[in-house]
Amino acid sequence: MNENTRKAILALADAIEVDEIVINYKAAKDNFDNDETLSTKINEYTVQRMIFEKAASEEEKDEELLKQIDNRMKELYEEVMANPVMVALANAENELNGLLNDLNTEIQTRIIPESEHSCSGDCAGCSGCH
Repeated sequence: MNENTRKAILALADAIEVDEIVINYKAAKDNFDNDETLSTKINEYTVQRMIFEKAASEEEKDEELLKQIDNRMKELYEEVMANPVMVALANAENELNGLLNDLNTEIQTRIIPESEHSCSGDCAGCSGCH
């Protein structure tokens, strides 16, 4: 990579870093990282999953135990996914991914103009060239 390209990338990164989407993502991630209740539930889910996998791999499976663990895992999953901090992080991640996808598309379109239409060359599934 030449020096001009490197400088341009750093300038772009600086501009993106102060974008509202990035700021919102960092705040949501910080809230997630500092939510002890959410962390405890995620850790319990991980432990339950490990216990489930071990119990499921035994020759003589305890179906009642597996059912209880599975139910607890589902309960924990629902609690984690419904947690406002988790919802905010998921939404912020989606927004950030959209920003990064838009950025990547713009760069690709500038470098390879024909990539804008993502033509695979197979017209069978195409609605027509633009």
